[in-house]
Amino acid sequence: SEQNLLEGFKRVDHDYVMMVARLAKEGGCGHFLLQSSGGANKDSSFLYTKVKGEVEAECAEVGFPKLSVFRPAVLMVNRQESRPGEWFIRKLLTPVAYVAPYAWTCPVTTVAKAMVNTVLSPSDKPVEIYSNKAVHLLGKGK
Repeated sequence: SEQNLLEGFKRVDHDYVMMVARLAKEGGCGHFLLQSSGGANKDSSFLYTKVKGEVEAECAEVGFPKLSVFRPAVLMVNRQESRPGEWFIRKLLTPVAYVAPYAWTCPVTTVAKAMVNTVLSPSDKPVEIYSNKAVHLLGKGK
């Protein structure tokens, strides 16, 4: 049912993430990296961006000495499970990625490289939010 899908989404994208954040803080984590989403906004009327924004705000409240939030656009990844809608969107956006790479997409490998580069060269700001373009640039080591 639709209610089960909504509850499942919230459990994975909110509850599990917050459980990991709290456990990381209790374990002494000094720099927490959060993959969020472009458009994340706790006041959004769209469930996806609302939950992502709520998680960002709640992670900031956990009290990490350093929090890095990555807000990539549509993630370009080939999944094992079947997600026809996501597959269709990726196919539509693939040509856009060549023309305007920062506009609508972000390869997951770029997000991973950006996260590694952020840890290797941290800034002195306690909280940083990286837009899709910033994720691309960090992924290239810039």
